[in-house]
Amino acid sequence: MKRKSCTSRMLWFTLAVVVGTVGLGFIPPFELWGMSFARVDMLSDLRADIAGEDVVVEYEADIERLEQELAAMDVEPAVDVIDTLPEPIPVRYDWIVQQEPEVKRRVLRSDEVAPTGNRRVVPIEDFDTLAVTRYERFIEKLANMEDVRIAFMGDSFVEGDILTSDLRSELQMLLGGRGVGFVACDIPFATVRKSVKRTSSGWTSYSVMKPKSTPEALRDKYFVSGYLAEGRSGATTRWASTDAFETLDSCSRARVLLYSRDTSRLLVEINDTLSREFEIAGDGHVREIYVEAPIDALRVKVLEGTVLCYGASLEGGRGITVDNFSVRSNNGHAIFGTGATINRQIDEMLGYDLVVLQYGLNIMQPGQRAFSRYRDQLRDMIAYAERCFPDAAILVLGVSDRWIKNEESGEYEPIGSVDALTSYQRAAADSTHVAFWSTSEAMASYGGMPQFVANGWAAKDYTHINFAGGRRVAESLSRALRASLAELLAEREAEAARLEQEARRREMEYQMLIDRNVDAATTLLDTLTVDENEK
Repeated sequence: MKRKSCTSRMLWFTLAVVVGTVGLGFIPPFELWGMSFARVDMLSDLRADIAGEDVVVEYEADIERLEQELAAMDVEPAVDVIDTLPEPIPVRYDWIVQQEPEVKRRVLRSDEVAPTGNRRVVPIEDFDTLAVTRYERFIEKLANMEDVRIAFMGDSFVEGDILTSDLRSELQMLLGGRGVGFVACDIPFATVRKSVKRTSSGWTSYSVMKPKSTPEALRDKYFVSGYLAEGRSGATTRWASTDAFETLDSCSRARVLLYSRDTSRLLVEINDTLSREFEIAGDGHVREIYVEAPIDALRVKVLEGTVLCYGASLEGGRGITVDNFSVRSNNGHAIFGTGATINRQIDEMLGYDLVVLQYGLNIMQPGQRAFSRYRDQLRDMIAYAERCFPDAAILVLGVSDRWIKNEESGEYEPIGSVDALTSYQRAAADSTHVAFWSTSEAMASYGGMPQFVANGWAAKDYTHINFAGGRRVAESLSRALRASLAELLAEREAEAARLEQEARRREMEYQMLIDRNVDAATTLLDTLTVDENEK
């Protein structure tokens, strides 16, 4: 009887442990007394093993490792005899079929770039403390009609080129430039992107979000694009322009970014007609195959060796290039899983002027008001981006509007975390002296998420916008950039008008002085003439 009682207690205890373990998984992340508590999932490893899938990893910032990697790039190898230096390995391979014609830069006027209409401009807040801020330097490049490149890093909110396709189109129509910009070589899932056509085969692709699926030798080779494609003989990718937007076709440049540790050979083909082979010497540096020609389609095929391909950029003309770097399920922390050296090397090739960080949609929980842990993580993301892209301004986008379904009433209501998370994101931008823009405020100017859903601009999950919704957010962000640009141009025009007025005043004074001197000389001459006559 006693043995039966003990067995019964053990069964009840085991059942309680199992129920409690599973139940912990239903408690959302929360903060208490300044400390953050994540969702407990003690069965995640078991589920991953059963499903045969890799677990999505949360990266932690390692700024010290970042500094060491970047410092190593600047160290010159020590040699005793100058003649022992090896021949430099080419980093860029050029194929110039037809040079781009020189385009004369036109002078912008404030009235042509100023936002029009009655809709309120949601301003970009610049928290930089430098005499000339990094964001102001970026706006100056726009005002000077210089080439400008934007890296737009985000999550599923901008996947498929949502928002960025319209932002790119608006800026290129106004300030010049053509092409879709960077497009990955291959990614490990299917996606739809109307701004470019990509067909690929023969690659093994990896995501920075699942590093356990990535061979260890490749884990430090990620670029902020978030995806790697490893290919051997026969692996091929073709990128082709579309006419979804006016500025996507008629590209005149292409850049293929790749990594080839050992010697390899590739075939590059333009418009399915012209082709050329490239032998890539083995080295630990990212390489660029630069093509200059009228380009509607570009194909790359591996002929020999093993190549790690990041992707290709389709560009044209002088002006704006916008690269979409969306990584689904990424709250921004995946930047810590990218290679600092890889990022810096590609930045030296492409030259980024603005890095946009759009994250936070997936971390909100109903009614959550404290996000201090995420604020600190965002500060580290900003620091990481600044070191990888040292010449770029950083723009943090606040979280978008989101509503959730009330299980009792069946009606959708605000999640209750948007304003709080936005304030923490703004605080992170303020404390790191970068720029900030409120996405939720921009959406509110169109009626917020309920109006987006009613207009067919967002999915009925009241969370994700579609291309029509992305167009409205892009319009609002474009208006904010144009407002900054118009303000600078107006200041220049006012200064030019002041200088012109000053020049006119000086000219008038000079002419008056000449006139007075002429009058005085005439009077003196008349006096001398009279005196002479009297003699």
